Amino acid sequence: MKVLMSMDDPIAGLLGSWSAELSLGSALLRIGLIVCLAASIGCERSSKRHSAGLRTFVLVAFTATVSMLVDQYLYLLLDSRLPLLSGATLLAVTSVSANSILYSSRGQIKGLTTSVGLVSCCILGFTVGAGLYALALVVYLFLLCILAGLPAFETYLKNR
Repeated sequence: MKVLMSMDDPIAGLLGSWSAELSLGSALLRIGLIVCLAASIGCERSSKRHSAGLRTFVLVAFTATVSMLVDQYLYLLLDSRLPLLSGATLLAVTSVSANSILYSSRGQIKGLTTSVGLVSCCILGFTVGAGLYALALVVYLFLLCILAGLPAFETYLKNR
């Protein structure tokens, strides 16, 4: 049987070998995990009344996770070497989020952080879909700190 990756994930090691394999149970775990992670990021964005909120972040991350799962399945079944569906997903998310950036009459750019946050959430979905649970947790924590914590620090820097 082909092995998808040779990297040992410590969280997958704690959960058991089934979580690193491509099975219905691991797919459900990965989808449930990314919905929870993306929902918390989406809640943070929608609580600040940003253009993309809960549903948008969950849908982007969900789509990325499912596309990575399908790419892994195609690799195992058809020996497909390129993650075409994941690449197409990233291009679609990037295109949609880039088109949502608004330029105001005062020369300000609105929606840039939300746009980059959506792409970052897509990458988070890929890591969960690939079964890289520890990396996904690190990426999630950094992403949440950047989106939720840095605005207060940025305000502090502007007002000193």
